Amino acid sequence: MNYSWIRKSGQCLFLLFINVIIITGLNAQGVEDLNLNNDTALVEVEDGNENENGQSDNTNSPINNLDGKSLFKSNCAACHHPIKNSTGPKLQGVRQAWIDAGEGENIYKWVQNSPNLISSGSVMAEQASKFSPAGMPPQSVSNEEIDAIFRYIDEEYQTPTSTEGSELTQTEGAEDSGAYWWYLIAGLLLIVLFTILGTRKKLAHLIDEQEGKEINIDKSIADNIREWALRNWLIVTLLIVVTLIALGVDLFGRLYQVGIFEDYQPSQPIAYSHKLHAGDMGIDCKYCHHSAEKSKHAGIPSTNVCMNCHNTIFGSSSGAEEIDKIHKAAGYDKQTKEYSGEEQPIVWNKAHNLPDHVFFSHAQHVNPNTGNINCAQCHGDVKSFTLGRVATVNEINEFSKTEEGKGILELSKPLLTMGWCIECHNKKEIDLTSNAYYIEMHERMKNRPDYMRSIKEDKKVTVREMGGWECAKCHY
Repeated sequence: MNYSWIRKSGQCLFLLFINVIIITGLNAQGVEDLNLNNDTALVEVEDGNENENGQSDNTNSPINNLDGKSLFKSNCAACHHPIKNSTGPKLQGVRQAWIDAGEGENIYKWVQNSPNLISSGSVMAEQASKFSPAGMPPQSVSNEEIDAIFRYIDEEYQTPTSTEGSELTQTEGAEDSGAYWWYLIAGLLLIVLFTILGTRKKLAHLIDEQEGKEINIDKSIADNIREWALRNWLIVTLLIVVTLIALGVDLFGRLYQVGIFEDYQPSQPIAYSHKLHAGDMGIDCKYCHHSAEKSKHAGIPSTNVCMNCHNTIFGSSSGAEEIDKIHKAAGYDKQTKEYSGEEQPIVWNKAHNLPDHVFFSHAQHVNPNTGNINCAQCHGDVKSFTLGRVATVNEINEFSKTEEGKGILELSKPLLTMGWCIECHNKKEIDLTSNAYYIEMHERMKNRPDYMRSIKEDKKVTVREMGGWECAKCHY
């Protein structure tokens, strides 16, 4: 009787097992990537719902077409909250209070120039000025924009519900569940493999016994493997070659990641949440990073900036503990509301680091009179972050597809690398009529028609064509 099919079946099952193990590893990695994409998609859905809730049913009026939410965030949110007292008083119901007092029209004068209204003898202005000795600074907003802001506060604002914890739990649960099943499958396959090998060995002994061959009971598993490898040298050679190629590809992939810090999130002395401050509360980035439009560096907020709000806001649960660290650094006693004068610097850890030989200026990129680039082009949707971290290019590309991320370029190179900068300069288009800086450059270009003609051959002007690829722009 020919039992050779048993040996062949065992070999086929062994090779099948090897392939399944490889596929299992690849799929496990795929599950992690999918969960990462789901995290980004979850943030997009949350932003999309927020925008939808912020829309008004009446879109026929020009006043209603103004985005009250954006106006509130850019002009008011640094000091005011719709429903809570902060550095300034809560704003929900304020306009109605002025109307009830017979000073409905004075609310515009109060926002635009409060000192003048106080000196005019307005009763409501006098009452409002008593809230804080700092006073209400004049705001450059029109009456229509003020109407849009109060319309958002009184009619559209909804108390934000924090879903960060549940999202994180769901994501971690999905990751753990996916990994668990793949490890379980791998474990079962190992059991099946050893069972097959044990059965195959017994059948081989049975065959040898029936054929009158001598059975070597002392033969080890290593001896069996060596004999199998010699009999199937071609398969073994192919496996070795494939393994070496896979290891080489993995090695080069890891080498390409040297110096790349995407998704890097350093620890911080205070657990500051961008999601809470910039997201839920709508505080503008430049309120804390105040030098971004006028300096090389965006700036780290001083303790005094934190104390503008946290001299009255003490937080709750874990937040109170973190705010106490700010009070300690500022030398502030929240019981007596007095400063001791004993200050301690907060040592923040930098997340975004460029090599020393690279020059980069925030002012050139984000100032409205120069590049006027959205902060999210380089930093991603910071409103969804807790601690500061380096975003990934995939995150930013996904965010660019949302309504809030309109105008952000989709790039392919890793963040903070030279290839990333070069790619952006090659794609970023310039409007030569957008500000005085480019208008001046446009006027100079008119004196060189040949140069002007070569630049505008493709009906657009990019940063590269304006010298954005010159080495000395970033290295000098």
